[in-house]
Amino acid sequence: MLALSHGIIAVGTSVLDYGCGRGEDVAYLKSSGIDALGWDPHYQPDTRVTSVDVVNLGYVLNVIEDTTERDDTLRRAFELARRALVVAVRVDHSLDTGTEFSDGLLTSRGSFQKLYEQGEFRQYIERILGRRPHMAGLGVAYVFKDELLESAYLASLADSRIETSSSFATEQFSQDSTAKQYLELAEELGRPPLPSEFSSYRFLLERFGSSARIERLAKRLLSSDALAEKQRNRREDILTYIAMMHLQGLKAIPFRSLPHELRADIKMLWSSYSVALKEGESFLYQIGKPEIVRLACQNAPVGKKLPEDLYLHKSAEEQLGALLRILIFAARQIVGEVEYNVVKISTDGRKVSFLQYIDFEENAHPALLSSIRVYLPLASYSIRNYADSANPPILHRKEMLVDPLHPSYVMFCELTRQEEELGLLSRTDIGTRQGWLALLAEKNMTIDSHRIQPYESGRNPAPQ
Repeated sequence: MLALSHGIIAVGTSVLDYGCGRGEDVAYLKSSGIDALGWDPHYQPDTRVTSVDVVNLGYVLNVIEDTTERDDTLRRAFELARRALVVAVRVDHSLDTGTEFSDGLLTSRGSFQKLYEQGEFRQYIERILGRRPHMAGLGVAYVFKDELLESAYLASLADSRIETSSSFATEQFSQDSTAKQYLELAEELGRPPLPSEFSSYRFLLERFGSSARIERLAKRLLSSDALAEKQRNRREDILTYIAMMHLQGLKAIPFRSLPHELRADIKMLWSSYSVALKEGESFLYQIGKPEIVRLACQNAPVGKKLPEDLYLHKSAEEQLGALLRILIFAARQIVGEVEYNVVKISTDGRKVSFLQYIDFEENAHPALLSSIRVYLPLASYSIRNYADSANPPILHRKEMLVDPLHPSYVMFCELTRQEEELGLLSRTDIGTRQGWLALLAEKNMTIDSHRIQPYESGRNPAPQ
């Protein structure tokens, strides 16, 4: 369950699955050490229903035909929850066939299904319960009663930096022989050396990129400066957290209700909580200023920069500044957690797209499986699925989307170099699978494990 990964449900939390069916989710929770019980009017009607910490109402509202009964079920589930309610429904048009009935459909099996759109789902919960829900995923919402739990959830979202890029970059820097010499000199000086003070500095530039990045990696490994770097990152995380509260339309959480660690960080970084709140609110307003977002995209240390969009791999998100990260968080507030491995940010700050490519790491030119485009000013989104498409879009130049210290960066670069030398990237019709395969066939070539090879009869020339 998504609520487990977000810490809404944990060991020590009592859970009621309200409308549990045959009890599969209850069995799973119990196997994870959770105190869980289930009630269902058909399969487990004899369970004594009492108040618990968290109530799960999963895919129940969809099957209730009577609108009054549906509303009452939602209210009853919320009444039983002491800390939070988790609600899940079927969204959009995942059910393609059926006969219109009441405000839903009758399926071919004769069962009723009420299908929601994400915005409709959010508005329905808010209207019935009088609480603004947190959209945790497509068709999944959290409604909190416990102010502390709600605050901790938002803080965890704001602090959910993707560390993949950061961790392997720091590891490579710590193991590099030239970097070790640089760190030794830094310890002697008490600060990162200037380029003029380190004779092998140009080798570090070739290996690790800009001077700013070398200094940042060194600070992570120098105990005297690591704290300052952590404080800067934490400041951005807290500003993101405050901005997210405003995005949710929530009043500021009382300082005493914040998690203990968060209170300590705020005391360290600001003169008062009110000053932090004011700065966070000002920070949020920047995402509505296209010129500021455009500049942030231009100055992003990673990603493929086009006039209208910035593309980057999910593993590189950690390197983005706070403004672009809050844009991504804002988009997730609309659709929740979704599957993606590439994110596209429009340079005017109005749209964020979550793109899922098939086997990004393994395929030389992965095909697009799905796209979820979020329109931030309207708090709406659209979904495109390419699973059944014979001619989906594909990726080229993957090295432009990842951190230069990504484990496969050199391999990606080498493939692009070969393709450029062979004139494979100069045509305008290679952005889709059929156009690309046609070009490979014309050139009598195939690609195997990111290597270009002559086509051999009987082999499949499809990109891998």
